[in-house]
Amino acid sequence: MKARKIIFGVAMLTGFVLVASGQEVNTSITPGSAQVMSEQQAPSTDVYKKETIIPEKKPVPYPYVREADVMWAKDIWRSLDLRQRMNFPLRYPVQGEMTGGERYSLIGLIMKGIETEEITPYGYVPGIDWKDPFAQPTTLSEIYGVMGGDTIRDDDGNIEEITVGLADVQQIQIQEQWFFDKKHSTMNVRILVMAPVYYERFDEFGQELPQPRPRVPFFVHFPQCRRLFATNAVFNANNDAQAISFDDLFFQRRFASTIIAESNVYGNRSLQSYKTGQDILLEAEKIKNDLFIMEHDIWEY
Repeated sequence: MKARKIIFGVAMLTGFVLVASGQEVNTSITPGSAQVMSEQQAPSTDVYKKETIIPEKKPVPYPYVREADVMWAKDIWRSLDLRQRMNFPLRYPVQGEMTGGERYSLIGLIMKGIETEEITPYGYVPGIDWKDPFAQPTTLSEIYGVMGGDTIRDDDGNIEEITVGLADVQQIQIQEQWFFDKKHSTMNVRILVMAPVYYERFDEFGQELPQPRPRVPFFVHFPQCRRLFATNAVFNANNDAQAISFDDLFFQRRFASTIIAESNVYGNRSLQSYKTGQDILLEAEKIKNDLFIMEHDIWEY
């Protein structure tokens, strides 16, 4: 009986201590009780650490190709219409980038590379244009002049921001070379030149044009852009867990395009110079089919 009283007394004393100590604990609702976190300790919206697209990532290097191994080659020019659904990841965000550089459009990433001097732009020279796209380097200010850049200044006249109508870049033109490598028995393609197509809405007098006028503000050397492309992810509409870079997108040919010119005896003239209307698309399809037949006929069955 005496043992029961001792046990009961100890239990009552323990409960009193627990209640008293519980009243002294600050809850998360109590002001000032939340722990101050640094930027490194800030919570993340991801359930895993993303390590696929990192600043240290390098593009897959091109294998060396000897001239003696190239049995056949053809230069092709293509136009990527950014209004096509398959090319939406290259167009959006239309202002160039999302908050804090979270995601870039293709033209926004190229402009960022030019601003940081990682990419060298080359001007469009009338009469030379695609025949020698790297004939004349250009500057960022000249590009802003072509693309209608607006300068925003503060009260003291200092430049705060320069805005460019990146939303008016609706096409990307590329020059690529198809070639058959007999050493590896493969038909390969490499993109060499890339150029945005900017659509002007106003003439030099500020009058609105009846129809937007396309202009090529500059060229860039695609191999020089590959390191920047490899370190920036492009939006994958089908799977957020499978991140791919801009370099992966072009390397894997995940874009829709239309052939606009091929190398020929007339000096690389475009299809629009000798075809009209629907015949342009039919001629582009014919060139595309010729590439397929060339690769198919190389093999023997």
